[in-house]
Amino acid sequence: MNAPLAVDADKRAARRAIVIGAGMAGLLAARVLADHFDSVHIVERDELPNEPSSRKGVPQARYVHQLLMRGRLILEQFFPGIENELVGFGAVPLDWYTDVHWFGPAGWMARTERGFATWSTSRDLLEFVVRRRVLSNNRITLHTSCEVVGLEKAAAPGAAASLRVRWHTPEPPASSLTRIDAALIVDASGRSSHMPVWLPDLGCDTPQETVVNAFVGYASRIYRIPSKHADSGWKALVVHSRPPLCLRSGTIFPIEGKRWIVTLTGASMDYPPADDAGFLAFAHSLRSQALYESIVAAEPLSAVHHYRRMENRLRHYERVAPWPEGIAVVGDAVCGFNPVYGQGMTIAAIDAQLLDRHLREAAGKHAIGHAFQRDVAAARRAAWTLSTGVDYRYEKTQGPKRAWHTRVMQRYMDHVVALAAERGDVYRRLLHVMHMLAPPFSLLAPDIATRIALRSMLGTTSR
Repeated sequence: MNAPLAVDADKRAARRAIVIGAGMAGLLAARVLADHFDSVHIVERDELPNEPSSRKGVPQARYVHQLLMRGRLILEQFFPGIENELVGFGAVPLDWYTDVHWFGPAGWMARTERGFATWSTSRDLLEFVVRRRVLSNNRITLHTSCEVVGLEKAAAPGAAASLRVRWHTPEPPASSLTRIDAALIVDASGRSSHMPVWLPDLGCDTPQETVVNAFVGYASRIYRIPSKHADSGWKALVVHSRPPLCLRSGTIFPIEGKRWIVTLTGASMDYPPADDAGFLAFAHSLRSQALYESIVAAEPLSAVHHYRRMENRLRHYERVAPWPEGIAVVGDAVCGFNPVYGQGMTIAAIDAQLLDRHLREAAGKHAIGHAFQRDVAAARRAAWTLSTGVDYRYEKTQGPKRAWHTRVMQRYMDHVVALAAERGDVYRRLLHVMHMLAPPFSLLAPDIATRIALRSMLGTTSR
């Protein structure tokens, strides 16, 4: 797994790509790059486990992670047969139309016929299976305990840039290099990315940032699924907040090993406690008692873990000019969303698709320029609007001043969600937007807008 880079590696730099980070965004980028380069090197600062388990660099893995439907479809395109592999490890097929019991701001969402299935797993298992598939490609090499400490202009012919790396193994590989040239370097190092600091070394400006912070915090715990739950009629449970009246929410999702991952969320610094009694009391305070009643007698299998770095942070690389050719930034390194909305892994998959498309359009020249970062920014626009639109409902949220149309759309979405609690067809269309299969403006369709206009005249939004 940790093969050293050859001393004469600079001679092959024109046919080499490097990925910084071995999380989902980095793994999916490497999968794509292997179709276009002779060798792909993933540089990861952590030592990675040989089984599905947590690691230091992904503390958020202890909390609920749902791969949206669009993300599932992309993963199946990249890794044919991955569903069977995941299910073989215990992943739970989950139909959002029938298996997810969802208490929204307007009450329980309408049930409808089956046909919108994803997989419910821990983040650890999903990443483990994807990593195993990626590393089965002999063009891809993973270098662990290896930290990138700088980026500079390349010296080797055909290379776009060079990485400076520091090994954290007890004895660094004897033939390793502290400087590695490549034709393409992809930064997939997540929220902690140092690309804003490195760009000036390449003669570029530091990117502007937009931050919307609702001061949201998680607390999460693993439980054994009670045997009596088989008769409950649901596999997953979602209890939404309803700001400003209630800032608290919670979810139960099944994961491998006949376990639940239970996550409680509070906004505006109303954080869920990390102690046993406080965790249960917070669950009891939700708008529906269904979650509390499900876990109060269930067997805990872990401690309570909490996490509070959940702001929406968008780095505007699309505005950096000139942009260094041969550098690409993807995943959370570009934009970290409030993870409550489950968009991150699917956005990483979309970025990998975009990377593949741009490389194919380059016709073997391996040229990735500013157009890629503009497309990456455009691919996030709808997800950013949805995520921040919800977060702006909380009174303590900090961020740029909202445009007038944000409040209008919030009011409109109140009506859409209320309709989704009454009509299965509207619920299905809302799910398609949430799972990134349809754009938000699809909810402005005449049949929905007409019903909402009528509701507005009657003065009804929620019950």
